[in-house]
Amino acid sequence: MMNVTEEAERIRQSQGGVSCLRDEPGVYRVWMPKGDAPGLAVSRAIGDHCVWDVISNEEAVEIVCSTDDREKSAKRLVQCAMRAWRSKKRGIAMDDISAICLFFHPKLFQEVNPFKASK
Repeated sequence: MMNVTEEAERIRQSQGGVSCLRDEPGVYRVWMPKGDAPGLAVSRAIGDHCVWDVISNEEAVEIVCSTDDREKSAKRLVQCAMRAWRSKKRGIAMDDISAICLFFHPKLFQEVNPFKASK
């Protein structure tokens, strides 16, 4: 794992910036060179919010496993998260939502998928 200080220095040497907003202390953002808009909070950008705010791990597994076409499972998970957000978080602005589904044992997944009926 890369040291945070070393990574911040690497970004600065590439003319980028690393800093926190006043209202988000401790949330370091990567800023583009000469950027005046808030940068990306990279540590929060992967697996931190939105989907997991409204869908449990078990629900996510069920959604992914019950999708017939594995290539469409991430899109379906995002769609389900968006629907859940709208119903559970009314009036709260929705974060950007993205998902990546990894299948480490695809053959095993197809054979023992508990969410699909046997044919």
